[in-house]
Amino acid sequence: MKKLLLTLGVLIIVVAGYFGYTYYATTYRGITAYAITPNKVPEKTQTYSDSGEKIDGSFTYKYTFEFVKKNGEKELMTYDLTGENVKPLAPNTLVKAEISKTRIISGPNEVPQSEVPAKILSELETFDE
Repeated sequence: MKKLLLTLGVLIIVVAGYFGYTYYATTYRGITAYAITPNKVPEKTQTYSDSGEKIDGSFTYKYTFEFVKKNGEKELMTYDLTGENVKPLAPNTLVKAEISKTRIISGPNEVPQSEVPAKILSELETFDE
């Protein structure tokens, strides 16, 4: 009986560890990617919490980016730029971000064209929402 419980306990730990690692890898392990901001600045809207409550003094610009990763793959992601004195990203500029399979981890931050690898620069296209 002890062997069965011990085996079952080890199996549960292994399965939980596998799913925990998979979640971490898809959510928090990022890769550098580049995009171009839309030609048109998105509409400035009121910010609301996840529960639907209005957040006084906070505003949001909703962006959609078509990122090109260092390996050449493209990924379409949305990003909410939110804050009290939030300023939109400049139209038609290059941005760099760390992205995972499910979210933007850090960025997007404007970068000069000289910092974007030539291979990626040729893949980038302006994406209008």
